[in-house]
Amino acid sequence: MSARGRLVAQLVGVGVLAAGAGFGVRSLLPPFVLDDPFWRDFWSGPPMAGLFAIAAAAVAFYPAYRSTLIARENAAREQWWKRAEWALGQAGSDNQTDREVANDALVALFDEATETEGKMIYRTMQNLQDASGVDSEPVSAETSSRWRWLPWVK
Repeated sequence: MSARGRLVAQLVGVGVLAAGAGFGVRSLLPPFVLDDPFWRDFWSGPPMAGLFAIAAAAVAFYPAYRSTLIARENAAREQWWKRAEWALGQAGSDNQTDREVANDALVALFDEATETEGKMIYRTMQNLQDASGVDSEPVSAETSSRWRWLPWVK
């Protein structure tokens, strides 16, 4: 028998024992009737309505609290993505300083990233931050060696 089957069997056994004990105790005691005017007024009047209102408020509080936590968490993830988008955009810059700033920002964002986001950040840092020739001066076509054999090009 699986663990779930054993748990169900145990719960059914406890339920049968509790029902038997309750039936036995009920048959030994006189009937429980609240016919006193105080109790009738209590159970059907404003005091019980107030208790039900408190119970309803307690039941409604948890979903509201949970949805607030979820909204706060989603807002934090959205801000993280905005920062990551900015840093990833700067990582592809032609300027070495921008790439270094982006590298620092990506390292800081890496701590809060999920596994997939962390892999994305690592790959970006690996590919874009290694672009060492981006800031080098472009070579003019007029002075390159392939044009030197033409006599009119100096």
